[in-house]
Amino acid sequence: MARLRAGGWRRWGWALAGGVGLATMGLGLRALGVGYPLEGMYGRLTFWLGVPAVFNLVHEVFGYGSLAKNLAGLGTLGLWLLGHAALFFLYPRAPGVAVGLAALGYGYFGGWGAMVGLTPAFWVWARWGMARAVRFDPSRRSSLKEIALLPAWLAWGQRARGEERVVFERIPGLSREVTPQAELYYVSKNLAVFDPDLRGRPYRLEVGGLVERPLRLTLEELRALPAVEFVHALICISNPVGGELVGSPRWRGVLLRTLLERAGVRPKARWVVFESRPDGYVESLPLDELPAEAMVAYAIDGEDLERRHGYPTRVLIPGRYGMKQPKWLTHIWLSDTEAVGFWARRGWSRTAVVRTMSRIDVPADGAILGVGEEVVIAGIAFAGGRPLERVEVSTDGGRTWGPAVLKPPLGPYAWQLWALPWVPRTAGAHELVVRAVEVGGRVQDPTPRRPLPDGATGYHRVRVRVR
Repeated sequence: MARLRAGGWRRWGWALAGGVGLATMGLGLRALGVGYPLEGMYGRLTFWLGVPAVFNLVHEVFGYGSLAKNLAGLGTLGLWLLGHAALFFLYPRAPGVAVGLAALGYGYFGGWGAMVGLTPAFWVWARWGMARAVRFDPSRRSSLKEIALLPAWLAWGQRARGEERVVFERIPGLSREVTPQAELYYVSKNLAVFDPDLRGRPYRLEVGGLVERPLRLTLEELRALPAVEFVHALICISNPVGGELVGSPRWRGVLLRTLLERAGVRPKARWVVFESRPDGYVESLPLDELPAEAMVAYAIDGEDLERRHGYPTRVLIPGRYGMKQPKWLTHIWLSDTEAVGFWARRGWSRTAVVRTMSRIDVPADGAILGVGEEVVIAGIAFAGGRPLERVEVSTDGGRTWGPAVLKPPLGPYAWQLWALPWVPRTAGAHELVVRAVEVGGRVQDPTPRRPLPDGATGYHRVRVRVR
């Protein structure tokens, strides 16, 4: 019985090792431009995770960071390994069925190249590798342990009053007015390891479709065009109330209208379509809704975009959530029809207009404050380009409100810093609340809503204790 158990474990070890080996071989084929089945499996899994109802449920449990995405990656790897183990065990009983199922899986998730490249390797391992497991010498168990550690190498994750007294730069914990590139939030539909990497590769930005003069511009030619630079807040549609998926960097690039004027837009054009071919990502916007400040950005604070932020270029569309602004931009098309975006096809907003938001940066939730000791309540506010009239803060859970000091913005699409000096007079629990008010008196939507499909709404609340 012990020998049978040992033999079973050895077969499992060899089966899992075969799955790891095929995953590694697939990575090598991916470098040659062949579709990677593991990546395709991950894409199908995250497709369903991206459906708003499922997305909200998953992120309610795991939060809005990268944890859920990394767990999906690990889950995909687990399915790959278990699926291969099952096929290897099936092979001795039904070899044709096992090989056929493997080929279908490679083809469905990775395409013909993956099917042709991986199916023979599967057959070789199933035919001779698993047979070796039966003859495996127990004295070589240390080698099996080393093989079992190989999945670690495939890790998928890679993470007012008192206005004259307010000096925003001296408020500890308050967001910077201009977000450095290193601190800008990162969101991608991919695991980071599979994000497009166009560094050191030939690059052309094509402008085509319903235009008179199609363009094909290198990065150097793009940089030679008249450039603009401004501070532009970027926010993810999945940012929850009080979340950190928002930043306000100083971008540099070329206005989209400059490119469209050079290309000559034909009268039939109604939509501008943005495509990142390396990322398989498409978005579109009605041509008559394209803001004058929309740009193709290639730098932040004078530095090239980092790979994770879209090197060499990305789209910036003021007033829209990040999902409408593709990274790794390769094509701009003028069309008479809409191209439904990657996330819109999964039920997310087609318009993705930014909702007015405000956030308390300091004090932190759960902070302990002293009776009679002044503290500065401070944070950021943004309305997607709609000007703000004021920011109001409540220290009693929203029963009464007072105006905060609102710093003028660095531009029409930059976020604004705000602050309110406060001296708590009574001990106990206090709930701090913030809301923004647009010019004209429109108050930020107080209704608590999850981020998807249209963006989160509600007031940010922070609970502190005064002693």
